[in-house]
Amino acid sequence: MTTETPVIRRRRGIPSIWIIPLVALGICGWLLYSSYRDAGILITVYFDEANGITPGKTQVMSKGIPIGLVQEVHPDIDRQRVRTIIKMDKESEPYLVKDTLFWIVRPELSAARIQGLGTIFSGSYIGIQVGVDKKQGRNFTGLNTAPPVPGTAPGLHISLHAATLGSIQIGTGVYYRNIEIGSVQGYRLQDDDSVLINLFIEQDYSEIVREQSRFCNASGVAISGKLPNLKMQIESLASLLKGGILLQTPDQLKNSPPARNGQVFRLYKDLEEANYGIPMTLTLSSAVDIVEGDTKVMYRGIEAGFVKEIRINNDERKTVTAHILLDPRTELILRENTTFWLVKPEITASGVSNLRTLISGSHITFKPGDGKFCDRFEILPEPPADEPLRPGASFVLTTAEPVSFSPQSPVLYKKIQVGEVVAIDLDPRGKGIRTTIFVYEPYLRLINRDSIFWQQSGVEADANLSGVRIRTGPLAEMFTGSINFTTPDGKAAAAKAVEKDHAFRLFADYAEAMQTVPALQQPGVSVRLTTQDPGSLSLGSPLLFKGIAIGKVIGFEVDGDRQDVLIDCLIDIDHAEMVRGNTRFYNLSGVEISGGLDGVTMRTGSLQSIVSGGIGLLSMPGVDPTRKSTIFPLYGNLQDALHAGDAVIQVTFDEPVDRLKVGSPLRYKGIDIGAVSNLTFSADLQAVVADIRMDRKFTPLFRTGTQIWLEEPEVSISGIKNPGAIVFGPYITFKPGRGDLTRTFIALAAPPQPFSTTGKGLNLVLETRNLGSLAPGSPVAYRQVRIGKVTGFSLSPTFQKVYVAVAIEPQFQHLIYDNTKFWNSSGASFSAGLFSGIHLETESLETIVRGGIALATPEGGEKRSPPATISFSMTRRIRHGSHGPPTSPAVQPPINNQPEPFDDRPPIAPPHLWHPQRLPHRRRTDRHR
Repeated sequence: MTTETPVIRRRRGIPSIWIIPLVALGICGWLLYSSYRDAGILITVYFDEANGITPGKTQVMSKGIPIGLVQEVHPDIDRQRVRTIIKMDKESEPYLVKDTLFWIVRPELSAARIQGLGTIFSGSYIGIQVGVDKKQGRNFTGLNTAPPVPGTAPGLHISLHAATLGSIQIGTGVYYRNIEIGSVQGYRLQDDDSVLINLFIEQDYSEIVREQSRFCNASGVAISGKLPNLKMQIESLASLLKGGILLQTPDQLKNSPPARNGQVFRLYKDLEEANYGIPMTLTLSSAVDIVEGDTKVMYRGIEAGFVKEIRINNDERKTVTAHILLDPRTELILRENTTFWLVKPEITASGVSNLRTLISGSHITFKPGDGKFCDRFEILPEPPADEPLRPGASFVLTTAEPVSFSPQSPVLYKKIQVGEVVAIDLDPRGKGIRTTIFVYEPYLRLINRDSIFWQQSGVEADANLSGVRIRTGPLAEMFTGSINFTTPDGKAAAAKAVEKDHAFRLFADYAEAMQTVPALQQPGVSVRLTTQDPGSLSLGSPLLFKGIAIGKVIGFEVDGDRQDVLIDCLIDIDHAEMVRGNTRFYNLSGVEISGGLDGVTMRTGSLQSIVSGGIGLLSMPGVDPTRKSTIFPLYGNLQDALHAGDAVIQVTFDEPVDRLKVGSPLRYKGIDIGAVSNLTFSADLQAVVADIRMDRKFTPLFRTGTQIWLEEPEVSISGIKNPGAIVFGPYITFKPGRGDLTRTFIALAAPPQPFSTTGKGLNLVLETRNLGSLAPGSPVAYRQVRIGKVTGFSLSPTFQKVYVAVAIEPQFQHLIYDNTKFWNSSGASFSAGLFSGIHLETESLETIVRGGIALATPEGGEKRSPPATISFSMTRRIRHGSHGPPTSPAVQPPINNQPEPFDDRPPIAPPHLWHPQRLPHRRRTDRHR
């Protein structure tokens, strides 16, 4: 068995007996460290008052966790405050910097809110807000109320600029869709007497606030407008009780950038002002059609503002001013050249415009301008010119004549609307009218410098042989008119581009344009006419040949030298050969009436010529080529044209010719062979000179000795002579002479007394002491049967007797014998006696009225053959029944058996120059008893 040897080892280290003291020492060290660590930090906070603060009880709370305790409270009488010594936890030391804030939280009960209700039981406590300063602090000044959220707090810190604070208080909520997203942190008065309000928006809602967001005071109840359009607005009950600020962002502005910390917004008075918050004024002559709180400001269908208030101005015209609130988006329109006008329903001949305003009411609109900022404007009485919104270009037209269209009238090209009238105004000099048109972009290629513009009325009438044709455009064009244009050449617009300041001429109608612009004229031959009076001719009047239109009038011009009117005509190319040098043109406008008692002739042109005038053509015989410089006379009517080559004589009337006029006829044996073409005074102004035209074939009738006189109506008991002259006026007649041809005559004062013994039948000359009621045409009767007539009378050479020329009709000349007795049967024969009684004897009624000659033939006379001119003496009346046809030739020749010869020509010289042989005196032995 082995014996183990004990090993002796020396133990090293602290003896176990020392373990307990070492543990105790460690515990003491830990306690010492803990005591140092938890010893706290003493700070001093000064409050204005110490209500609710109890030493050893009132705690300093942060987010509901105590981090300090009030140790002592001492009054600081010198500074009228309370010094509070607070022991803060050691871990709060880093936060005890110089700008850390302390305030007392007490229970608060008001209409606005209930706050600190838990302090009723637990007592007041001191709140703390850590500052941002890096320097430590141990002395602080306490606040009476909770401080605003610090700028470093997560969230959005912004400010509002308001005219007044209103019911807003610190802590007033900021609401979005009735959700409180922030609160008022404070406010202060600015140097300009406005109020700056600090807001804090919680971090979760900070993205809601955009740069274009709007804030308005939502406290209480907002009432606006007037009966019957009252508007009432109430936000949440909280805002009604404690006030509130409403946040809204218009839908179209929600994409604006998010608001930044420190950004300043405007606080509007109410929600309506927030929507339209920029003020401006508009001066009007009258507030008719404008309602406070209701009349809108519109721009191209977008509501841009409204009339807030209307006030009467104390100016000379007593105008009114509308105070308007604009949408902030429209702030850019507040420039000095912006124009405003009132849009209201208008009923015109062309229809009803702005019909929508009949329901929605009138509104104000504007045209944005440039210039400096301006918020005071005057309304325009009429809307200004405004170009359409669609792409295009404007052009200027000028004219000196009134226009038949209005703004918004269409601009047409081949009856298709390619633009519209924008504005009508006077030119800068005030001598013409300046029209601005707008042509849409797709049609700009149709216009170049050669384009021609003319006015077009809504209704056009055209009359011709087929009737009357009326053309109308659309209903609107009938009342508003339009502008038409064409570009004669087909070249591209770029070839003759329109300069910026170029102005086109605006013609009154297409006819005027065609007259002025050769490119519009149809191919043909130009003819120029001249006249003193164009009558009813007008542009477009037709040129007619046998009723067929072969051309038309294309222009008028005044001849400055002769004061005549020059008429330009265009003959169709197909009828150009009809115009020759001897062609005659005449005015066939209207209706021409001529005639007498035997009938009336009415001559008219075509219906078109009656309505619009017309020109007729006469193609005269012969060939006479037309020269380019030929100017044709335009005759007044067809008769003037037909007689253009007639001969002309000149007749001087010494006596007044009241009813003689141009056109009075020249008659020969009852047939018109000429007419008066001109009337004028003689050189001494004592006579009237008439130019009479006639066909040249009648010139041999006008010789020396030709007698010319004026036949006028004569009314007597025997009847009316020349009755046609009563209706159609007097006429000129004549008796040819036998001398040389001449063209100048002096008219007789009265018709010459006829004395002719060369008529048909048996011509007799009777002599009598008195003419009685005999006159040319008085009947010669046998047994009251008319067998002849008195053809004339004349005084005898001795002026003691009257010669009466009588013509017996051929079939009755066998009744005349040498011893035939003639007597004046005019009137009635009356005799009376004591035994014979009363005897009244008359011939026929015609002889009573017109006078007449009766005859009887005793027995034994000798018949006379027709060629002989027999002279008889007239005897007294022979009683009826005592005469009859002869039974035997008992011839009793005149005394001395020498009948005097008679000159059958009428006396053209005084009687004493005419010496016919005197008839022998015949004894009265042949009277029948």
